[in-house]
Amino acid sequence: MRKNKLNVFLIFFLIFIITFFIYFITSPKNTYFDYFTRLAYAFINHRLYLTEHPSWLSELIPIGGGYFVVYPPMPAVLLVPFVIFLGAGISQTIFSILIGSINPVILYSLLTRIKITTKTALIATVFFAFGTNYWFLSSIGSAWYLAHIVAIFFLLLAIRETFGKQRLLLIGLLLGASFWSRSTIIFTLPFFLFYMKGKFWPLKKDSFQNLIILALGIGFFVFLDGIYNYLRFQKISPLSPYEMVPDLQKTEAMRKGLLSFANIPKHIDVMFLRLPKIQNSWPYVIPSLYGMAIWFTSPAIILIFRAKKTLLMFACWTAIITTFFMISLWAEAGFSQFGYRLAQDFMPFIIILVALGIGQKPGKIVYFLLLISILINLWGVIMINFLNTWVI
Repeated sequence: MRKNKLNVFLIFFLIFIITFFIYFITSPKNTYFDYFTRLAYAFINHRLYLTEHPSWLSELIPIGGGYFVVYPPMPAVLLVPFVIFLGAGISQTIFSILIGSINPVILYSLLTRIKITTKTALIATVFFAFGTNYWFLSSIGSAWYLAHIVAIFFLLLAIRETFGKQRLLLIGLLLGASFWSRSTIIFTLPFFLFYMKGKFWPLKKDSFQNLIILALGIGFFVFLDGIYNYLRFQKISPLSPYEMVPDLQKTEAMRKGLLSFANIPKHIDVMFLRLPKIQNSWPYVIPSLYGMAIWFTSPAIILIFRAKKTLLMFACWTAIITTFFMISLWAEAGFSQFGYRLAQDFMPFIIILVALGIGQKPGKIVYFLLLISILINLWGVIMINFLNTWVI
């Protein structure tokens, strides 16, 4: 038993250290869009706002001499102890790489809790870490990207608990913490309701109590977010900060509204149809920062269609469909990005489906798709992070 535990921890350590090393050497090491490091420093100094407004930070809200960060603050909350001990000059990118390297460990841990082999769990973990645009996001760690990384951290922990003791208050708190990094994560809730449906259905005294317990966990952070926004803007809606960014309403992306059914086609276009630019001279194929189809940047994703019909499969699809629908109402389709970054809000459920699709004995096609996915994402990281070569 002790030997098995040592082996498990060795695998965890290797996943972390290899991921950290690869992310680090393919990273620009810093980002200009260090909103969260600056906000963490503000929190330490008992402020909810920044006192400076560098010209390149375009998504700050000026009120009464202060500048408020538009994004949910959970990444800054996690950064607080690092800023306390290492100072305000800490690299937000290195923090992103750190959390980004922990997430594959959590993913592997939760995948070993479902009915797949450790080999399949490891393949799916490698696909997530290096075969999706999660690699690109983690290696840069700018504000939008770090929000995804931190949201996934809490979401993975919530899913892991769902495959474990199913402590509803803890799951609710973790899902709520994820919401406080990426508001759209709240729409993955159907997964938890569907997969643990025995706790919530049929409606009776015990199931109603379970719903209340789960809602209390989530509601704590929803309430906290409302208080946070009220203290800053006298508004409680999570959308209120975006409605107050100067000149945002005048942009082309906002022409159809912050949330609108008219925005759905642009998300479908980016997620399923957009391809890189092809030209007749070097480098021949150039990534588009506007976005690229998920099946192009991560070909192994097609394995989701091999997943057998089970409760888990249906639960994953409920989260994917619901979350993507809500995301697709948003005015922006993720620009700037490699691939379609907004899919990271439901990527853990895609990875679970990929793992189920791989099966107990991975065939040659699985390894081929994994290799192609890794090479495409390596290409994207090199082209953007090192060669500064892209199109819009």
